[in-house]
Amino acid sequence: MHFYAGNYDQYLAAKTTRREQLESAYKTQRDRIEQLEVFINRFRYTATKAKQVQSRIKELEKMERIEIPEEEKTVHFSFPQPKPSGRIVAEFTDVAKSYGDRGTNEHKVFEKVNFMIERGERIALVGVNGAGKSTLIKLLARQEPLTAGEYKLGHNVEPDYFAQDQYKGLDPEARILDDLGELSPASTQTQLRSLLGCFLFSGDDVFKRIGVLSGGERNRYALLKMLLHPANFLLLDEPTNHLDLRAKDVLLEALMKYTGTVVFVSHDRYFIDKLATRVFEIGEGKVEIYPGNYEDYLWRKQLPVASRQLPVSSQFPVLSSQSQPNAEGSVQRRNADVSHSKDAVAIASAAVPNGDGVAAGLLAAEPKAKRLNPIKRQQMEDRLHEIEEEIARAEAAIALCETELQSFVSAEETQRQTQELALRKSDLQGLMEEWEELSEALETAG
Repeated sequence: MHFYAGNYDQYLAAKTTRREQLESAYKTQRDRIEQLEVFINRFRYTATKAKQVQSRIKELEKMERIEIPEEEKTVHFSFPQPKPSGRIVAEFTDVAKSYGDRGTNEHKVFEKVNFMIERGERIALVGVNGAGKSTLIKLLARQEPLTAGEYKLGHNVEPDYFAQDQYKGLDPEARILDDLGELSPASTQTQLRSLLGCFLFSGDDVFKRIGVLSGGERNRYALLKMLLHPANFLLLDEPTNHLDLRAKDVLLEALMKYTGTVVFVSHDRYFIDKLATRVFEIGEGKVEIYPGNYEDYLWRKQLPVASRQLPVSSQFPVLSSQSQPNAEGSVQRRNADVSHSKDAVAIASAAVPNGDGVAAGLLAAEPKAKRLNPIKRQQMEDRLHEIEEEIARAEAAIALCETELQSFVSAEETQRQTQELALRKSDLQGLMEEWEELSEALETAG
């Protein structure tokens, strides 16, 4: 039970503030849990990181989980499903996209891009800002022409494009509730108002004319209209912008139940991980394709370059394009992958010709290391503990940066935050390498 001082308006304001604080804390904790689980799953079988893995397992066990009451967290609504398309939804063949005049002023975004999208897939586009995510969405939506190559849409495919400035296509004179009612005449006023409430339109806001809404409010409303009558090929550019946690959950639930095909851009890692069945990484004029959800993508990025894009049948068991990603399945799959990876390393090591000295070096007995001076050992152990504390601080700073990146302020601020995040990740990588070197040195010395 919670007590609030003041009049009813003050009560509503205080309750809203408390709700926002709870949602913020919930989201921060959820991101931290995700980060810990990724680390644990990645290094579970790495001997040199056993201590760090155990410390993170203990942190997860001790963590008091924040809960948002179910009745407040989300409002369930049955969105209509689209008519089915053919199996092949879209296909790029040697696609290129450039801006500017040919020659010195030409800016190449894509070159010789090839991929195929099948019915029911949910594809996340990821990459640094400016890599070409929005451009690829626009090409798929035929909002921009190709510079070269061929783009084919499949049988009975109906694309629908949600842009970051989607609000420009709305009728400024229409009232929100009336406009939504015309689009969904079978829905009751209570259903419509509940759904509008999820997208932050409550009370008298539902009677406002669209023209008086802010750009963010109109974008939220445009997204809601799209969900009420979706096409069978949704192309969503930053649909989670301007949405609070409850609205994101409504959107996520709707898209997970959606039977059509989705290609989307989002900076919300939780949203991507829950929704995506494949990840397209965009950068340097290329599109690299990774099976599975966002966690699978991050894990595969740690593999040697040559094995990242191997055919699924010749590498590890992964999610099919129609399967639903889930945390338990990801853990089981990665555990199996670790076993396969170890076998592959053993086979590869045995297959290396002796001419380069690698196989011979692996098979040869290593010289016995000298025992460390006790003072030197103590210094190394002290430094090891210091590094562990620095790693924890660095990981917390990275988590904070990633959380801040999910709230768009301006292009300049996003660029600054992205640069800071890259710098902090680089610092973390350096700390991890130093930790590994010290750990190995201490283990070798015995």
